[in-house]
Order: sequence, then structure tokens, then C-alpha cells
Amino acid sequence: MEYLHGVSVIFSRFRVAPAVIAGVVAVAVSGCSELTQGTAIPLPSSAVQDGSPSPGNENVEAPKVPAPVNVDKFLADPCSMLTPAQLSALQLSQPGADKTSSSVGCGWRFSDGYTAVSATFLTTVKNGLTNAYRQNASGYYKDGYFEPTVVSGFPAVLANTADRRSQGQATMLVGVSEHTEMLVLIQGTPGSNATTAATNVTKAVLSTMQGGQ
Repeated sequence: MEYLHGVSVIFSRFRVAPAVIAGVVAVAVSGCSELTQGTAIPLPSSAVQDGSPSPGNENVEAPKVPAPVNVDKFLADPCSMLTPAQLSALQLSQPGADKTSSSVGCGWRFSDGYTAVSATFLTTVKNGLTNAYRQNASGYYKDGYFEPTVVSGFPAVLANTADRRSQGQATMLVGVSEHTEMLVLIQGTPGSNATTAATNVTKAVLSTMQGGQ
């Protein structure tokens, strides 16, 4: 798969120091600690993702999801979002799963021992990607970035309350159904192409979901 090769090349440029991993990605992460292979990786908090839309934003909607996927299997086993073949192609370590009151997901570390990537369902968000669009309409992302895009046919947004992409951190929100929002987080170092890496990892995860693997 071409995109897998592309991710592998991009990830070879990523190195993230423990101090960077420990930083907070304000849009979705409550706190990230240094990762240990095979152990749970802290996942995004609902503190900023499931807030009620500001008054007057109820009419704001995200683009429709053309081909929604059923994520029940992946909620039960989030680390199956990437197959063994994909893990090998991406040179990712064995995963660590985590579940909180507001999220279910899985985190992996690149073979360099430093780069971190996670894919997470924000389970308290019931209106899918529309939640992020309504937050944006209320000015939530005014000091960061909010950039709509499409990944493998799914509506998505690169978004964060602070722009740390030049530091190697990128956050992508994806509408996998009208009611389900997924977050993909890349943690890298200054100069690394976090946006491209986040996009390519998202493609890999969506490929698995669409294949029902």
C-alpha cells in the first residue's frame, strides 16, 4: 500500500524528546507521559471535546459522512485499528490500549523509541465532527488552527487550540459516522512533517475500518 510506505518514510524523520511527549495538546489531550512499549498510553480527555456548543451554533454542521463505518468492533478492541501488517510496514511497536470515561483508543510508538501516535474515539461526543465545527464557530480554535480536509473520503479537520505543528505535533479529527468522532495525534520534534504523518496514519486506520479487519 503506497500510503504505508509514505508513512514509514515520514516517520523516519520523527524524533520526540520525553519533554515534548509530556506536553499537553490542548485540543484533546489531558497529559502525555513518556511511553513504554506495550503499556497504556494516556488518551484524549473530553474536557475540551465534548463541551456543549455555544448558543447560536446549533445550526452549524460538519460535512456529511458519505460512507459511515460501524466502529463497534474497534471500540471493543481499539488496537485492532492497525493490523499486524500495517504495524510492520509503519515500523510501530506493539500497542498499548487505554480507556477513560470519555475516550477509547490505542497508542503506538515508532521503532526509534520516541515517536508517538495514537488513534482515539471520543465517546462522549455524540454528534461526530459537528462538535468540532460548533466549537470553531464559538471561537474555540481562534488562537490555534482549524483546517477542514478530506481523508480517504471522510470529512476531517486539522485542529488544535495552539499551533504546535512546527514542533512536530499535529491533531486530526475525523468524522467516521454522523455520531462518531475519531482523533489521531502525532507527537514529533521540530521540523518533522507532523501534518503529513497524521494524514497518512489516518488513512491506514480508515483502511482497516473500511475493510472490517
